[in-house]
Order: sequence, then C-alpha cells, then structure tokens
Amino acid sequence: MNILVSICTYKRNFLLKKCIQSIDNAFKPTNFKISILIIDNTLNSHAKNLIKSLKKKISLKVYYINEKKRGVVHARNKALYECKKIYTDYICFFDDDCTIDKYWFRNAKKLINKYPIITGPQIYKKNNIYGKNFSSMFEKKYNKDSCLVNWAATNNVIFRYNIIKHKNLIFDYNLNNFSMGEDQLFFSKLRKLGNNIIWSKNLKVYENYHLIRSKPKAIIFRSFKLGILGHYIDKKMYGSLIGLMISYFKSIFFFILAFLELIKFYKKNNFFYSYFYFVRFCGKILGPMLFKQSKFYIK
Repeated sequence: MNILVSICTYKRNFLLKKCIQSIDNAFKPTNFKISILIIDNTLNSHAKNLIKSLKKKISLKVYYINEKKRGVVHARNKALYECKKIYTDYICFFDDDCTIDKYWFRNAKKLINKYPIITGPQIYKKNNIYGKNFSSMFEKKYNKDSCLVNWAATNNVIFRYNIIKHKNLIFDYNLNNFSMGEDQLFFSKLRKLGNNIIWSKNLKVYENYHLIRSKPKAIIFRSFKLGILGHYIDKKMYGSLIGLMISYFKSIFFFILAFLELIKFYKKNNFFYSYFYFVRFCGKILGPMLFKQSKFYIK
C-alpha cells in the first residue's frame, strides 16, 4: 500500500524538520510504503538545502518541488498535480508546523479499508506561558471516538487517490486570497460525490502554539474571514440561490450563539465568545458584497 504524504511549506524550516522527523519516527504497518512530497512555496527554494540534508538521515523517500506561485491553493494544487507522476494509493496532507502521533499510521490502517477519507483532531501543544489559546475555538469537538463529518482539513487527512484520479477536482483558486477554506470546499465536494469522511480521535496531530495567530484580535479577524468565505462555499455547494438562503440561515444561527454567550455572565470571557460569533454573523451577512473585494492574503 503506497502512501504519499504531502506537506506544503513556506519559510518554516525548523518546524518542517520536526514534522518530517515525526513522520519518519512513526510506527509503520508492514504493508505501508510511505514517501513524502514537499511543496516549497517560496521564490528562492528556501527549504531545498534542508531537504537535501534530511534525505541522508531518514529512511523515507522524499520528493522536493518548488512552487513559485505564492499562495496555499497554488501549493496544494501543485501537490495534486505531482501525485499523478508518483504512483500512490493514498494521499496524506499535513501542515508544516505539526508533528504526528507515533501511532498515526497504525490507527489509520484500522479505518483505511472502510472509508475513502479519514481525518482527526489537531491538538495544540500546551504552553502555559501565553495563557489561554483561543485558536482552539476553530477546532471541531466531538463526543464520540469516531463519527462521520461533512468535511476535512488539510492539516490532518488521508484519502484514496482513486476518488480524484479521474476527476477534474482541485482546490479553488478563488480562495487563494483568503489562505483558508479551500480544504473545506474541496472535501465537501468529495463528500457530495458520495465519499464518506470519518473523523477519529486516534488520528492525532500536534500543532505548535503561534502567539500572533492566537491573540484575540487575530481570532476575531479570522472569524470574520470565515463568515465571508462561508457564503462562497455555500454557493459552490448548493448553487447561487439556495446557497445564499443557506448562508443567511447560518448567519441567524451565529447571531443566536452570540446572544446566548452574552447572557452567560457566569462564564469567563463570555463577552469575547459573544463577539467571536457576532463577527461571524456580520461576515456571513456581508459576504455576498465583500467576497470579491476581499484581499486578506498579501504576496
């Protein structure tokens, strides 16, 4: 069974090295043949020397590609394109700033023959220096050990290559300006085509705590962005009219959540949580007007 692990990276060599080493050190079932594909999204091949050095030290085969067109969508689509040249049965996506659980592949093996797409939790490494990590607010939380979900994220996913092999399905270039949401739309489309997505608590990846991205201001801004692009995703999934209606129904849901958090006087940070949902509501309401004008990503 051939598995190609794709990692898109941009000037994070120290974290990328740890990520690759965690994959190399993970327990591997005997019938798993694992290789790694690095998509370096810099203009000057920033990670080239690192990969050249690591190739001599790890047991896995590593492919290195430099994609000069900036943006995560260009990088991920380059990975899909390169997969056509490399024989593989499954494709994995991990972020360059994560490390995977030692038994990630062993746990994936238990589900890999039953489900075409498997995903799991992203767990932030604890760091008491900076206090509460509000980034965890974006992570889906489930009470069961495993359950079917609507979409997966490219920070932790494995899927059968044959479900995209003969389809013209790529990550949406219109979402490159957002630097987010392209994976939600991609896997939502795959699910709509009849491919079930299973979430398992045992497929763990661990991500570093990023202070700047975890600050309340950054969290609120990200929530607003998600509101805006959520309108676009609904339109792509359900059509212009129905998608618009669904998006506005969701906006009502976020408005109610904002109100419910506001009245929880007993809860710490209740005003922040209320504001978090309120800006998502605003983003979804303004999405149809702001989407084309939004340029959150800067080259």
